[in-house]
Amino acid sequence: RVESLLEEHGKLSPAGLHAAVKKVESCKPAERAKMAARFFTDFTRYHRDLRRMEAVVAAMENVNVLANERFRELSAINNTLYEFLLTQEQKPAEEKVVHHVVLKADIRESTTLTRTLLEKGLNPASYFSLNFYDPINKLLPKYEAKKVFIEGDALILALFERDGEPALGVAQTCVLAKEIIQVVTAYNERSLSAGLPSLELGIGISYQDSAPMYLMDGNKKIMISKALNESDRLSSCSKGVRRLLEDRELLFNVFSFQAVNDEDTGGNPDEFLLRYNIGGIHINEAAFQKLRGEISLQAYDLQVPMIWQKSAVRVYAGVVPLGQGSFHQIIVREGRISHVDARDFSLKSVTDRYYYEVCTHPKIYQAIEAVSNNLVAAR
Repeated sequence: RVESLLEEHGKLSPAGLHAAVKKVESCKPAERAKMAARFFTDFTRYHRDLRRMEAVVAAMENVNVLANERFRELSAINNTLYEFLLTQEQKPAEEKVVHHVVLKADIRESTTLTRTLLEKGLNPASYFSLNFYDPINKLLPKYEAKKVFIEGDALILALFERDGEPALGVAQTCVLAKEIIQVVTAYNERSLSAGLPSLELGIGISYQDSAPMYLMDGNKKIMISKALNESDRLSSCSKGVRRLLEDRELLFNVFSFQAVNDEDTGGNPDEFLLRYNIGGIHINEAAFQKLRGEISLQAYDLQVPMIWQKSAVRVYAGVVPLGQGSFHQIIVREGRISHVDARDFSLKSVTDRYYYEVCTHPKIYQAIEAVSNNLVAAR
């Protein structure tokens, strides 16, 4: 078998092997020992080099040398490009994005609002620009927020955390969202005094512990991120829940429910999630946990009116540094998702799942200030 392989590859002849065998047989024992030692050394080196070659080949299979400038650009923006440049080719490097936060501000009933404005002989595009887009655009440089997507009734923003920079992405996004609510509320008051309809807004904030990915559409970058889809869900509002809660005097603007419809013949209840978000800021759990690591949060339990009765509500208060010696207070409510009857919206039970809201009502901030003052006086 060995001889046939040698003949097939044509690199060695069986005659050479037989000659080597005869030569070794004619050697003295001491010379045979030296030959064996040299053969063993060569044999182990061969296997060492073979394994190294296999490692290099496997590594090279994972390396794609890009000759196409388009592919190179796409790899660069997705942080998958390794460049080895000459000194004269090197450019100032940007800090690598390590985390990102997505904020979606969604306008409710935009179709009805547009129709109302047209009936009054007004331009809906100008109304949205003057009361929504233009005021928000003025806030973006303050937080270094970037526009991801704009449509007629929604605005999606992103804040990026870069390597080596202070990691305050979620805290600053919460302050930005709170300022957006305050700005829209102020413009609504002016619109109502002029007999114009107001804007109803819902904001969702989602944090992702990684950099976003991108696609290229011509020269335009298109972000790919799970935070985009989640922020869309967090900013949404179920129509049925809205009809039930919109006329109630509540201090909070975000609620989540698990509706249960028990069938007489059923063994497993049919569950689905209902959200209420009118003028509120709904953040995901990952964003809340990240916020706890960014700033110091003090927990408080407040007795306030809720949907079914007055009850204790857990809130967390903290101060966000915004640079140049300015600070902004935020309060986050920790709510528990309730099981409600899908037929009459009555409370059935409270689950162990939580949702989180950045509070905007002034009375909540006044209550926290009063509690803090009492604690200071007691000390």
